[in-house]
Amino acid sequence: MQDYNPLIHPFELPVQKLIVYCVTDESFYLEPHEGSTPGTTLSGAYGTALWSTVCYNRFNNPCLRHQKNPECKTPEKCVLPWLYKPYSKVQHRNFTRPVLFYSPELEGTKPVNAFTIEITLWGRHAITYQNMVKETLEKMGRFGLNNQGISIPFKIVDIKTMPNLTLMDRIEKLPKTSSVLLEFQTPFLHAGNSKNRHEFHTDDKLPIANILGNIAYDLVAWDMEDRDLGETLDSKMRHNLARDARDAAWEAGEKLTVLRTHLSPITIGKRYSRGNKNNMLIEGFIGLAELTDNLKNALPWLLVLSLSGGGQKRAMGFGSVRLWLDGNF
Repeated sequence: MQDYNPLIHPFELPVQKLIVYCVTDESFYLEPHEGSTPGTTLSGAYGTALWSTVCYNRFNNPCLRHQKNPECKTPEKCVLPWLYKPYSKVQHRNFTRPVLFYSPELEGTKPVNAFTIEITLWGRHAITYQNMVKETLEKMGRFGLNNQGISIPFKIVDIKTMPNLTLMDRIEKLPKTSSVLLEFQTPFLHAGNSKNRHEFHTDDKLPIANILGNIAYDLVAWDMEDRDLGETLDSKMRHNLARDARDAAWEAGEKLTVLRTHLSPITIGKRYSRGNKNNMLIEGFIGLAELTDNLKNALPWLLVLSLSGGGQKRAMGFGSVRLWLDGNF
């Protein structure tokens, strides 16, 4: 696909949402503790159940799955990376998770015995294999959620499958708006210029241009991988195309005005990363930011941010951002 246009083709990426309705026998509350959030708990349970559901070689464990680039004896059959954490052999990098989790009830502070899980299937492969995701969810419920060392089983009573729409479909459905509100629901990590620490912007200097630039680069890089383009676009070409999108999104973000913010820094604690073989600090900011002016060119990138989450490392892969338009989600 030599004529790939980074300002057009990425918006052909399909995205589909599942709303999963769950119940438990007894009320429970996911108590916060070092390096853990409801998002990490859900995603960890999903990863465990996914491996035991879809891996063809799970009984003899040949894949060395904790390595950065797992080796598989039957890669032509393996769908696990497309449903967990894809790795590009062209760009030699991991992509963020194509199956994203968020549960508003579990993020709360009150015990529940019924909750929903909002799941975003990000891309062609995740949507194609969604029946495997649903099968994994059933097994995930039988395994249960880890709550301070205690397993909390749950049952799925219904799964609502939302329409399969491309990003462009979704953009075209957006109403005209004079302002947007970004709600950072889980820790959003944005690295500052310092090499020794991360800066978390909690005032009207929110670096929205840089945030949109990052999300645009990741979208284009992911879309080319999700299309299975292989070496038709080599690493250098992919980087240049993704950089073009980054520059366009950055320019659109620069023209936005940050009207007001209500953001608070948050630190969850350290969590072990198997990929980096090191403890990673989960931190960032949460809260609200209202944006206005020159929204037309920025809205597509803001929509991508809200669908895919955001921030460096997606705050260890579990970022969640909501986009509100003139008070309506």
